[in-house]
Amino acid sequence: MARVLCINPWIYDFAAYNMWIEPLGLLTVASVLREAGHDVDLIDCLDRHHPDAPAPSSVRDVYGCGRFAKVKLDKPQALAHVPRRWGRYGLPIHVFEAELDAQPRPDAILVTSMMTYWYPGPFEAIRRVKARWPDVPVALGGVYATLCTNHAQAHSAADAILAGPGETKALQWVNHVTGESRALKFSSHDVLPAHDLRRPQGYVAVQTAQGCPFYCPYCAVHRLSSVGFVPCAPERVVDEIAWCVESLEARDVAFCDDALLVNARHHIQPILDGVLERNLAVRFHTPNGLHARFIDRPLAQKMRRAGFVTIRLGLETADPDEQRRDGGKVDDATFGRAVEALFEAGFSARQVAAYVLIGRPGQNVEKVHATVAFAHRLGIQVRSAQFSPIPGTAEWGTAVDAGYISADADPLLHNNSLYPCADPQVWEAVKQQIRDGNHALLARLEL
Repeated sequence: MARVLCINPWIYDFAAYNMWIEPLGLLTVASVLREAGHDVDLIDCLDRHHPDAPAPSSVRDVYGCGRFAKVKLDKPQALAHVPRRWGRYGLPIHVFEAELDAQPRPDAILVTSMMTYWYPGPFEAIRRVKARWPDVPVALGGVYATLCTNHAQAHSAADAILAGPGETKALQWVNHVTGESRALKFSSHDVLPAHDLRRPQGYVAVQTAQGCPFYCPYCAVHRLSSVGFVPCAPERVVDEIAWCVESLEARDVAFCDDALLVNARHHIQPILDGVLERNLAVRFHTPNGLHARFIDRPLAQKMRRAGFVTIRLGLETADPDEQRRDGGKVDDATFGRAVEALFEAGFSARQVAAYVLIGRPGQNVEKVHATVAFAHRLGIQVRSAQFSPIPGTAEWGTAVDAGYISADADPLLHNNSLYPCADPQVWEAVKQQIRDGNHALLARLEL
């Protein structure tokens, strides 16, 4: 049996807010290692409830969300031109070092990564564990490691880069570097993420399927998941939710799927039936956005009964030509029917919002204004989703060909807050339109 230390690193950015963040990939890897017989520990640098460094709280914090503690840092040279404050979000360094002090010497260390432009967090974690245990092998996995593998190999100082889905790769790597030969007795797809390794945060993230059946030009899900679209068995999902609610003190569950409602009759509906049958006291949230085309009146009513309280719909654009270019996932009429069904089920404008994608290469700002106005006319709020050029996507190729970004640009420049492919002033004005429209919509509700 090997002792494996898993690390969820800090966020380095201009801004960061906890919207049900949970390192599901790392927790699933940890669970696979544990089921195979290895001893696994976790240091979570994004633990907002650490007793030695609780995160700032506010009366506006709801459903387990809230701010991270921030330490202002000097900006890297690649970001020197940005007139904003950059820093590290998460645990203070001295608390992280104290966590390392409390750890027995590990036999192997696994560090995860999220956004490509957050790579300084994993790098800092790797630097510190290597300074302490120079002879302990360290592997880096996750989103950045998969999408920017060459950059990670050249700059991270990790001994191995585990690109792509990591469950099997991580187990094989740990066995290799420790001389073990442990294996799972069942498929890694049946393993529940090790939510219990985290200190209770009041919420958990749940993923009910791997991959996505759609091919949006701005999305990298098909590079992150090599298995296509594979839904989990509904009973397995219900078991996970029940475990988190009944044993881990979770009140809020955020679905982080890319296609939660696909094949609803055989997937989300039996999941919600199981939740209702077990009478689970839970609030559901959909931060990744739902496909409106699958929402009808019966499904909306079942979602309401099961405990959904935060509904985010993927609109992106209301322009028919752009909708067809993005794969035809939705049209205005279908979107309007979904909103109507949600309102009839009892959801309010405070609970329902549409994501509108802004800052895309060559995007027509007037069409975005029209999209925002369309959503507001339907009586729902709008949330801007700022475009980030993601390596390996079709839109990345468009951005590179148009000269917005270099193919070998520092991943720090992928940051969506920079508007890498657009004029920041133009799109900040659009965001103000969104805020004003949301405020006017909610004000009318008070009358």
